[in-house]
Amino acid sequence: MTGTTNAVLFALAFSAAASGLATVSDGNIDFAMDTAVFNIGAGDTLLMEVYQEVDVAQFSQDSDGMCLFTTEISLSSPQGDTLAGDIWNTLVEWRESGSAVNCGLLPVLDGDWVLTVRMTDVANGRQGVATRELSVEHPVHLSDVEMARTIMPATEGSVNSLLKGNIIVFPAASTRFTIPGESMIYTYQEIYSLGGTDLLRYSKLLNSEGVTVFARPADAVSIPEGMETVALIDSLDLSVVREPGLYSLSITYTQDGDTIGTVTKPMVAEVFLPVAVSGSVEENFSTRKLQEFSVLLSQEESALFGRLDEAGQVLYYDTYWNAHPGEHAGYLERVQIVTSRFSALIKEGWETDMGRVYLIYGDPDEVETDPFSTTQAPYEIWYFYDAEQESFVFADLMGNGDYLQIYSTVEGEVSYPNWQSMIQNVNRGGRSTIDLVDEEF
Repeated sequence: MTGTTNAVLFALAFSAAASGLATVSDGNIDFAMDTAVFNIGAGDTLLMEVYQEVDVAQFSQDSDGMCLFTTEISLSSPQGDTLAGDIWNTLVEWRESGSAVNCGLLPVLDGDWVLTVRMTDVANGRQGVATRELSVEHPVHLSDVEMARTIMPATEGSVNSLLKGNIIVFPAASTRFTIPGESMIYTYQEIYSLGGTDLLRYSKLLNSEGVTVFARPADAVSIPEGMETVALIDSLDLSVVREPGLYSLSITYTQDGDTIGTVTKPMVAEVFLPVAVSGSVEENFSTRKLQEFSVLLSQEESALFGRLDEAGQVLYYDTYWNAHPGEHAGYLERVQIVTSRFSALIKEGWETDMGRVYLIYGDPDEVETDPFSTTQAPYEIWYFYDAEQESFVFADLMGNGDYLQIYSTVEGEVSYPNWQSMIQNVNRGGRSTIDLVDEEF
């Protein structure tokens, strides 16, 4: 049997107790929530931006493939007195992988507060709730740092909730980055009351022990005279990260050698590294099959792969096959066979159960077939003879040519102990004899 060899994927989870990391929800909807505080020049009132990032595959979809969820945010004192709140609906296209990012705005004052974010699937009422205790201090010169996955120019007249001036900042609300899929981190920050000054900005990436992993030469920042608020965007290359874990982005500003202030923002790095193969040579992949490739990955790896953009998926794909020299050609051959042999009426070959098993395990050593009869569904048993004998049973339960996996001896695979009963007396999609007799009378 041709088995899968999982690529090396490290994913570490840190509790929300780690200061500054995203807060993860409890309940039936999983999402991450983060905050940043900015000075809006309105006396003692500040602006708190509340970011949320949620996997849209968790929501139910309507007949048009859309899902609708409600987000409610509230800011209260530790004694339970409400300072501010907001609620809105989000309509987004449902998809198997990918996140929806939202931003809510709340006025806030200096002090200790409790922020609560509740997300509800409108169709079925399933909810997730995230709660964060935070201490707000009025920024003197430097706002919080908002970490982002990308920053792009806004179109004229845009009303995007992520809009800041003439740019749209897509926040990394989960404070997690996947490497090498996300090789760049973007930041947004504001500087207050320093008009007419020249500053130096030092950006460093620190590991969990505070040791510098990467330090960039100082950037010169000149603030025009009379400018009370200046917005700065920046980017930092994360390709220097080689180990998964907790990191911190540290940004320090100095003026004439004196430190104006430092802002530190923690993050979690999920690192995918190729397996070192002695004497291996990188392949030049002229043909890639990215959709089918996800079948070979574990559930966790597949979810990660689905979150990457096309460039990230290509890099993941190439790294995987470079770590398994000589196996890529066999994979392409199996893809071709699966496409031609197992495609169903509304499914691509790799989306069918038979196609998936063929892609992962290869050509079975023996196939036992049982033709259609009036008392049972047609089925096939695939046998693989390796160190241990393994088998898979597929049955055409609906009579549409799509053979579903109903049994396997492989641990973790779909397997029903009553599979033999499942193929007996199945409904072939037509009317029964009793229905016909009733109509005649």
